[in-house]
Amino acid sequence: MTTTLPNLAGVIKTTDIYKKMKFDYVAWAKTAQILREHAPGWQFCLDQSSIENELSSYVFKAPDGSGFLMGYFQHIDTGLKTTLFPFAITDNANRPITLDRVSCVNFQNSHRRCLCACACFAFGLAYELWAQIEIDEAKKVAPELNKENRIKRTPSKPNDKGEPVDSIKDKNYGTPITPNALSAVVTKMQNLSEQYPDKKDAVINKFKKQFDIKADKIGPSDIRTAEQGQFLTIAINEIDSSL
Repeated sequence: MTTTLPNLAGVIKTTDIYKKMKFDYVAWAKTAQILREHAPGWQFCLDQSSIENELSSYVFKAPDGSGFLMGYFQHIDTGLKTTLFPFAITDNANRPITLDRVSCVNFQNSHRRCLCACACFAFGLAYELWAQIEIDEAKKVAPELNKENRIKRTPSKPNDKGEPVDSIKDKNYGTPITPNALSAVVTKMQNLSEQYPDKKDAVINKFKKQFDIKADKIGPSDIRTAEQGQFLTIAINEIDSSL
């Protein structure tokens, strides 16, 4: 009999997501609950680096002396195992920790993070968030070059090139929203529209009133400043938390 791994892509909802720093996450406890509901019988495990029955037997040593875990899922009935998934043990700054400095807290935190990352690797759970995190981190390392530092304010005239960012700050329009932040806000609005379509208009009306927007309809091009993006994010999170 052929066993197919669960496909959990698209399972997470806006109500499952919380923000930490500038990234969106799903809590490890919520991940575990989703796995119980949508992937029954699959249990998260750590591979052992030695036969010793101690905590250190679950930590592998990399060539540079740092530690990492090897996670996988195993079905409790069939015994089928997924491919091993390596996961670095890091500190709060995401720096690797040498094997002799790995504490029980480091091990605990990395175990939870490995659970979430391995669920994405094996089942596609929350792949949308992990993909965006990697994209954002890559952009920090290799920022776009030769990008014109301009922003559109209103429906433009023919051949309007927009106003330079500096002039917008001078006119107290607010800090221009970054492409990553705009993308995150647009995604939240789309999720809200799909899950709670009756709530979308209320958020849009609050937004238009707050920023004195007269247009009947608004789109991504109307979200121009970080303040506007923050306003929409808070408004959507308030709806999520109340439902």
